[in-house]
Amino acid sequence: MNHLSKQFSPFIPQVTYLKMLVIFGSRGRGEAHKKSDWDFAVLYDEKLEKEQLKGWNWLKIYDVLANAFEISSDAIDVINLNHCSPLIAHYVARDGQLIYEQETGLFEQFKTENFMNQEELKSLRQVMRREIEEFLQNA
Repeated sequence: MNHLSKQFSPFIPQVTYLKMLVIFGSRGRGEAHKKSDWDFAVLYDEKLEKEQLKGWNWLKIYDVLANAFEISSDAIDVINLNHCSPLIAHYVARDGQLIYEQETGLFEQFKTENFMNQEELKSLRQVMRREIEEFLQNA
């Protein structure tokens, strides 16, 4: 268990809808500097998310993470893996470091399903470029 997992462990009961927590970006790659933000990816139990995260409650994860890691919530970015783009999911799979998983193997399964090879990335970027061009032409 890494030090972030140990720090987060006491806070798990506050987020019963959380299935997985991953740190990614510069901190996940081990390239963070003093002013680096904290990029977290969360995977929620969709049923519990709908029940418990009504109104402003979806912001609770920022407070939990700020308290767990003793950082300002302004320095935290959270990506919900239930609703993110395939490209973001790829970066989480590629660079992410697991902090918490409700079920053993969940992160490995996520990585298997979302990591893209160079050809898949190239294809995705081409699709995204076409979509942007179409949007701009119709704007």
